[in-house]
Amino acid sequence: MAEPTLCSFLTKVLCAHGGRMFLRDLRVHVELSEARLRAVLRAAGPERFLLQDVAEPEPEGLPPRDTAEPGRHDGQRGDGGGVACRVVAVSAARLCARYQRSECRACDQLHLCRRHMAGKCPHRDCWSTCTLSHDIHTPGNIQVLKNHGLFGLNEAQLQILLMQNDPSLFPEVCLLYNRGEALYGYCQLKDKCHKVHVCRAFIRGQCKQKSCKRSHQLVDATSLEVIEDQGLNLPSIVNFQIIASYKHAVLHNTLEDAASSISAAAPTQGPGRQGTRGAGPAQASPLVSTPAAKERGPVNLKGRR
Repeated sequence: MAEPTLCSFLTKVLCAHGGRMFLRDLRVHVELSEARLRAVLRAAGPERFLLQDVAEPEPEGLPPRDTAEPGRHDGQRGDGGGVACRVVAVSAARLCARYQRSECRACDQLHLCRRHMAGKCPHRDCWSTCTLSHDIHTPGNIQVLKNHGLFGLNEAQLQILLMQNDPSLFPEVCLLYNRGEALYGYCQLKDKCHKVHVCRAFIRGQCKQKSCKRSHQLVDATSLEVIEDQGLNLPSIVNFQIIASYKHAVLHNTLEDAASSISAAAPTQGPGRQGTRGAGPAQASPLVSTPAAKERGPVNLKGRR
């Protein structure tokens, strides 16, 4: 089985079992040794499969406690403790936001009704009356799925994959909670609010605050009420938490590495002279390898026009 086809098959199996499985359980579905399966998953990278060590047994329906560091996702723990390797299906495939507003005819994202994929479209029993597509097999959608290395997924499996990766399918986040300095931001409803009180930037994988004042816990007592009221799939939300937490940790490792590189590349200044100010962590590109910073000499203000 070719590698792209194998990776697509592994994604299909994972999504048929809720989006995540233990490595030993996943191995049952493929005729590969454990070492070979690990090699395939590692080669695909965390952009397709997130491998993490978890204490066994893993609590079902609760935010799992990871034992792996962001840089360690190969399912091997250095201290030899009794842990199991967890595999989570990851994908960059997304629903097109402009298509939801009937503003896009063709692009590199999926043209599907967002409410249908969330299981909430009022036209799901008579999809022909909906103005947006419910068909994952249109030529455009098939091409998008192929571009992301996804072959053979049925609608239910694609729904699982999107629910745990696409922020647009996450329950509505309270914007007022994300504003202001108070515990609940500007939200006057506080714990009575029917929207999720969570960091909006974290959901999008863009939170640059290492110690954020907004919650990064998607599955807590208050959020659970909102999730249950909206009839959402709790395991998918847990998987979303796992993936978002990993991306947040990687983002901060990237930002810290960028800041260290800039500090090391800054020229030494004599006493009484202010050193050249490099770009701060907030200017680093998230989840992208940062190229070596170019050295900058002191700025000659007199020579500027």
